[in-house]
Amino acid sequence: MKKTIFISLFIITITIGCSTQYKKMDKKYGYTDEKINDGLYQITFKGNSRTSDELVHKYFLRRSAEVALKNRYQYFTVVETEDITQHTTVTSAGVPATKARLKTYTYSGDIKYTPTEYKTIHNHALTGKIQLHKEGEQPMNAYSVEKILKDVKL
Repeated sequence: MKKTIFISLFIITITIGCSTQYKKMDKKYGYTDEKINDGLYQITFKGNSRTSDELVHKYFLRRSAEVALKNRYQYFTVVETEDITQHTTVTSAGVPATKARLKTYTYSGDIKYTPTEYKTIHNHALTGKIQLHKEGEQPMNAYSVEKILKDVKL
Protein backbone atom coordinates (compact mmCIF):
# COMPACT_ATOMS: atom_id res chain seq x y z
CA MET A 1 0.00 0.00 0.00
CA LYS A 2 2.76 2.45 0.99
CA LYS A 3 4.70 1.57 -2.15
CA THR A 4 1.67 2.32 -4.37
CA ILE A 5 1.11 5.68 -2.67
CA PHE A 6 4.80 6.57 -3.02
CA ILE A 7 4.85 5.66 -6.73
CA SER A 8 1.64 7.64 -7.34
CA LEU A 9 3.03 10.71 -5.57
CA PHE A 10 6.31 10.42 -7.47
CA ILE A 11 4.51 10.28 -10.84
CA ILE A 12 2.31 13.27 -9.94
CA THR A 13 5.34 15.28 -8.80
CA ILE A 14 7.22 14.55 -12.03
CA THR A 15 4.17 15.34 -14.16
CA ILE A 16 3.37 18.73 -12.61
CA GLY A 17 7.00 19.64 -12.11
CA CYS A 18 7.40 20.57 -15.77
CA SER A 19 5.90 23.40 -17.74
CA THR A 20 3.94 22.55 -20.85
CA GLN A 21 6.09 21.77 -23.86
CA TYR A 22 5.55 23.59 -27.12
CA LYS A 23 3.61 21.03 -29.13
CA LYS A 24 0.30 20.40 -30.82
CA MET A 25 -2.47 20.14 -28.25
CA ASP A 26 -3.04 16.73 -26.74
CA LYS A 27 -5.89 16.14 -24.30
CA LYS A 28 -5.47 19.48 -22.45
CA TYR A 29 -2.20 21.29 -23.19
CA GLY A 30 -0.38 22.75 -26.19
CA TYR A 31 -1.38 24.79 -29.24
CA THR A 32 -4.17 24.69 -31.81
CA ASP A 33 -4.78 26.78 -34.90
CA GLU A 34 -7.85 27.01 -37.07
CA LYS A 35 -8.33 28.81 -40.38
CA ILE A 36 -11.31 31.17 -40.24
CA ASN A 37 -10.89 32.54 -43.76
CA ASP A 38 -8.07 33.63 -46.09
CA GLY A 39 -5.43 35.23 -43.92
CA LEU A 40 -7.40 35.04 -40.65
CA TYR A 41 -6.65 32.33 -38.06
CA GLN A 42 -7.67 31.43 -34.52
CA ILE A 43 -4.63 30.51 -32.39
CA THR A 44 -4.82 28.98 -28.90
CA PHE A 45 -2.12 27.93 -26.46
CA LYS A 46 -2.95 26.23 -23.15
CA GLY A 47 -0.33 25.62 -20.49
CA ASN A 48 -0.37 23.56 -17.32
CA SER A 49 -0.02 24.86 -13.75
CA ARG A 50 3.75 25.27 -14.15
CA THR A 51 3.56 27.29 -17.39
CA SER A 52 3.83 31.02 -16.74
CA ASP A 53 1.53 33.58 -18.31
CA GLU A 54 4.57 35.09 -20.05
CA LEU A 55 5.56 31.75 -21.60
CA VAL A 56 1.99 31.14 -22.82
CA HIS A 57 2.07 34.55 -24.55
CA LYS A 58 5.44 33.77 -26.18
CA TYR A 59 4.17 30.39 -27.40
CA PHE A 60 1.02 32.09 -28.77
CA LEU A 61 3.23 34.47 -30.80
CA ARG A 62 5.51 31.61 -31.87
CA ARG A 63 2.58 29.57 -33.21
CA SER A 64 1.17 32.66 -34.94
CA ALA A 65 4.51 33.19 -36.72
CA GLU A 66 4.66 29.51 -37.75
CA VAL A 67 1.14 29.69 -39.22
CA ALA A 68 2.08 32.85 -41.15
CA LEU A 69 5.29 31.25 -42.47
CA LYS A 70 3.47 28.05 -43.47
CA ASN A 71 1.06 30.18 -45.53
CA ARG A 72 3.92 32.23 -47.07
CA TYR A 73 3.25 35.47 -45.19
CA GLN A 74 5.99 37.59 -43.65
CA TYR A 75 3.92 39.49 -41.06
CA PHE A 76 0.90 39.10 -38.81
CA THR A 77 -1.18 41.26 -36.51
CA VAL A 78 -3.07 40.12 -33.44
CA VAL A 79 -6.67 41.15 -34.07
CA GLU A 80 -8.05 40.12 -30.69
CA THR A 81 -7.07 37.98 -27.72
CA GLU A 82 -8.82 36.49 -24.75
CA ASP A 83 -7.23 35.19 -21.57
CA ILE A 84 -8.86 31.80 -21.00
CA THR A 85 -6.82 30.86 -17.93
CA GLN A 86 -8.50 28.26 -15.73
CA HIS A 87 -8.33 28.74 -11.95
CA THR A 88 -8.85 25.76 -9.66
CA THR A 89 -8.78 25.84 -5.86
CA VAL A 90 -7.60 22.66 -4.19
CA THR A 91 -7.85 21.75 -0.54
CA SER A 92 -5.36 19.89 1.56
CA ALA A 93 -7.33 18.59 4.53
CA GLY A 94 -5.89 19.03 7.99
CA VAL A 95 -4.21 15.91 9.31
CA PRO A 96 -2.29 14.87 12.39
CA ALA A 97 1.30 16.06 12.13
CA THR A 98 4.11 13.69 11.25
CA LYS A 99 7.87 14.15 11.26
CA ALA A 100 7.65 14.97 7.55
CA ARG A 101 5.39 18.00 8.19
CA LEU A 102 7.09 21.20 9.28
CA LYS A 103 4.02 23.39 9.90
CA THR A 104 2.33 22.09 13.02
CA TYR A 105 0.21 23.71 15.69
CA THR A 106 -0.32 22.36 19.18
CA TYR A 107 -3.87 22.38 20.44
CA SER A 108 -5.02 21.35 23.88
CA GLY A 109 -2.63 18.84 25.31
CA ASP A 110 -0.07 17.05 23.15
CA ILE A 111 -2.22 16.81 20.01
CA LYS A 112 -0.39 18.29 17.04
CA TYR A 113 -2.36 19.11 13.92
CA THR A 114 -1.66 20.59 10.48
CA PRO A 115 -4.55 22.86 9.51
CA THR A 116 -6.45 22.67 6.23
CA GLU A 117 -4.70 24.56 3.43
CA TYR A 118 -6.16 26.05 0.26
CA LYS A 119 -4.20 26.61 -2.93
CA THR A 120 -5.31 28.09 -6.24
CA ILE A 121 -3.80 26.54 -9.34
CA HIS A 122 -3.67 28.60 -12.53
CA ASN A 123 -3.53 26.89 -15.92
CA HIS A 124 -2.62 29.86 -18.11
CA ALA A 125 -4.14 29.92 -21.59
CA LEU A 126 -4.56 32.44 -24.38
CA THR A 127 -6.66 32.42 -27.52
CA GLY A 128 -6.96 35.00 -30.25
CA LYS A 129 -7.33 35.82 -33.90
CA ILE A 130 -4.43 36.82 -36.12
CA GLN A 131 -4.45 38.45 -39.54
CA LEU A 132 -1.64 37.53 -41.95
CA HIS A 133 0.10 40.16 -44.12
CA LYS A 134 2.48 40.12 -47.08
CA GLU A 135 5.69 42.17 -47.24
CA GLY A 136 4.83 45.78 -48.11
CA GLU A 137 1.17 45.40 -47.12
CA GLN A 138 1.68 45.10 -43.36
CA PRO A 139 0.42 47.76 -40.92
CA MET A 140 2.89 49.49 -38.59
CA ASN A 141 1.92 47.33 -35.60
CA ALA A 142 2.54 44.03 -37.42
CA TYR A 143 4.84 41.38 -35.97
CA SER A 144 7.67 40.18 -38.20
CA VAL A 145 7.53 36.40 -38.64
CA GLU A 146 11.32 36.25 -38.98
CA LYS A 147 11.89 38.23 -35.77
CA ILE A 148 9.39 36.20 -33.70
CA LEU A 149 10.88 32.89 -34.87
CA LYS A 150 14.35 34.19 -34.02
CA ASP A 151 13.39 35.64 -30.61
CA VAL A 152 11.07 32.93 -29.28
CA LYS A 153 13.34 29.91 -29.00
CA LEU A 154 12.05 26.47 -28.13
